Amino acid sequence: MNTPYLEIVQTRQGWQATFAFQVFHLPAAEWLAMRWGFNAGALIEEALDRYKLFIESQSLSEAAFLANDQLADRTLALRGINLPGTGLQMALLGKASAPEKAQAQQAARDYAREVFSTFPYDFSVQPAEEKADFDRLYGREFFSKNPQAASIQRAMAFIPPMEKHQSFAGTWQSSARANEQVWRALSNTPKPAMLNITLQPSIMYEGEKEMLLDAKKWIDEIRSEKDEDEFADEDAEEAALVYAAHLAWAEGYIKRRLAPWKKYFLLQIHVLAEGLVDENLLRSIGATITRDTNEAFQPGFQIVRPNSRDEEKEWRERIRSLDFAANSMHINDLADVDEAFAVFRLPYRPEAGLPGTNFISAVKGPPTPSG
Repeated sequence: MNTPYLEIVQTRQGWQATFAFQVFHLPAAEWLAMRWGFNAGALIEEALDRYKLFIESQSLSEAAFLANDQLADRTLALRGINLPGTGLQMALLGKASAPEKAQAQQAARDYAREVFSTFPYDFSVQPAEEKADFDRLYGREFFSKNPQAASIQRAMAFIPPMEKHQSFAGTWQSSARANEQVWRALSNTPKPAMLNITLQPSIMYEGEKEMLLDAKKWIDEIRSEKDEDEFADEDAEEAALVYAAHLAWAEGYIKRRLAPWKKYFLLQIHVLAEGLVDENLLRSIGATITRDTNEAFQPGFQIVRPNSRDEEKEWRERIRSLDFAANSMHINDLADVDEAFAVFRLPYRPEAGLPGTNFISAVKGPPTPSG
């Protein structure tokens, strides 16, 4: 790997060093030749498994998180920018933080080498070696135009019978090829637009665990009252019957969140555009990453926008610098490995191309639309 350019910034907490990689699709013939199975379907399964392994490699156990601040304080961002007339630019940006400048530089170099070494070889990953290339992948010019921003979040499941703990965020989930819709929608925006997904290792705090355990006790009490027919009043009994499926969903959610040795990330999704962010683009992305399955239905997604110009300015700055926007509770930004895999994903391109997309190619010269 060639040495990447590092942007180094001093903050109140210390120093941050950021690097960038541009990500390209391999030529179709080269990619197809790498399959271990007998057909293209097997190749997709193999490729998805490699990608999930990369996501798993970015996570930390709770013990490792608490014991190693340096590894815990690393952030990765998937940043796709649609440049009308040029194409769709895909990039990975990484940031490492440390108390001292030299420590941040070394941590960022180590992190960049890790990402380069372990990112799925279904893609070509090229480091930005010069500031001009870094700025292009970072979106410096795009941010200079003060784009508007919107956040895609999991919708809250409202469960009235639980009284004390009535709302839970849903979970991110998708399917093997669904995320093609995300990139097709982004590629067809008529104005410059950016999809930014930020990922950082995290843990569930003790207070959050206690809150979920307390919610589980409420569910157990409601079920006990139902089984023994000892409801305080008719309204409570009717609510328990009407919302029985919701209570079962909440119980499954709590069980998933409190599973032993569960690994977590903080994950936020933002879409930015010159002018108002198109509601259709937001819906296309949100629907893709909150899909129902036969085993697990979800409350869906919600769109959150800044409440003022000052807040939007703060969002832009935080998104730009790979920080997390402070517009939701910590527990509502937590995602496990499966959820991160459903969201933090680049598209695969079949031999005939992905219709409706125009990815910038590693080949010099104007990009050729694939559909």
